[in-house]
Amino acid sequence: MLPEEFSKEMWECWRDVSVAYGTFAKKIGVDTSELYVVDALWDEPEGLSQRSICEACDMGKQTISAICKRLAARDVVVANASQADKRERIMALTDEGREQWRLPIERMRELEMKAAAAISPEEAVLFVKVIKQYAKTFQEGVQQ
Repeated sequence: MLPEEFSKEMWECWRDVSVAYGTFAKKIGVDTSELYVVDALWDEPEGLSQRSICEACDMGKQTISAICKRLAARDVVVANASQADKRERIMALTDEGREQWRLPIERMRELEMKAAAAISPEEAVLFVKVIKQYAKTFQEGVQQ
């Protein structure tokens, strides 16, 4: 496969994965960005700073702030001042938020495991290697 073909296929695959998560989010009645934020917080009982959520979800600070406000209005997340820097807000899922999101997150993780299991261990190793090389080379080009 030529680099042009590979690059096009890579982008189409990336889009297909994004569409799959978007469809899942729509099916459970949320937007994809809310799904990504809740997923980022799910395994973090102490919460995450908004900056960490931005990095985990690859979204801007204003976007994350707006999403967190919407989630807080529905008692899904709560904001606490950071112990290290009182100006920094740590966002954490509330007990009610965990209960509201438990089934959707469990279902999403179940689907992710099913999708991963459809790939052989050898294919998985190669897939990760290829994606990391693609991302590294692209990022190096961006930095020049």
